[in-house]
Amino acid sequence: MCTKRNIVVLLAIVLVLLLSTTVWTVLGGSVAAPGSTYESTIIRGEGLEWSAAGPWLCTVPTPAGPIFMYHIMYPLDSMGKRYSGVCWQVNDNPTSFGAFPEADQSLTWMTLTVRTGVDSFETTLVSHHTKKGKGPLRETVAISIGNCTWRLTGPNSNEGQATVATYLPAQDANTDGFPDEGQKPVLCVPFTVTSQRLTMMRGCVPTPIPEPPKP
Repeated sequence: MCTKRNIVVLLAIVLVLLLSTTVWTVLGGSVAAPGSTYESTIIRGEGLEWSAAGPWLCTVPTPAGPIFMYHIMYPLDSMGKRYSGVCWQVNDNPTSFGAFPEADQSLTWMTLTVRTGVDSFETTLVSHHTKKGKGPLRETVAISIGNCTWRLTGPNSNEGQATVATYLPAQDANTDGFPDEGQKPVLCVPFTVTSQRLTMMRGCVPTPIPEPPKP
């Protein structure tokens, strides 16, 4: 039986559902990065804007040309205070601009990032420069430790200042992969860094395949 009380309850439920739909519609529209018409039409749901998490393309200007790095950061806690990551240098520089000519490989950096403010972060990076050894394993030529302080400048951009300290294998006496405490780097180089987050992009229009010549 449809009583007055049931009608009131039903109206309340409908009102809640309508409000919930409105809220999710607003949130869904705000998730997409501003300035991207294409992204605003996609239900993304990641909520990564103004977050350190996600894929980034980092650019480091140098006298020899720009260095490009793919940096992917993964949150280690629900509050976004710590992130682990992997940084892959597209145009690798194993010799560190000629300082270690024997090195022939140095592609990957392991990273740890901590939040230092509302939109500021600090990242530590480690990478090994190696060469082909006499045995089955590659030999370490140098160890690089990077430090970068940076801030988010927009929902999908950041900028910062970095230094890269490089050490010799002999400065890692206990062979744990890190320079021993108290060791001073043989080389310390400053850099500036700007990054753009990888966002959704439209697919291209396939190039027409030329028709074969008629016999």
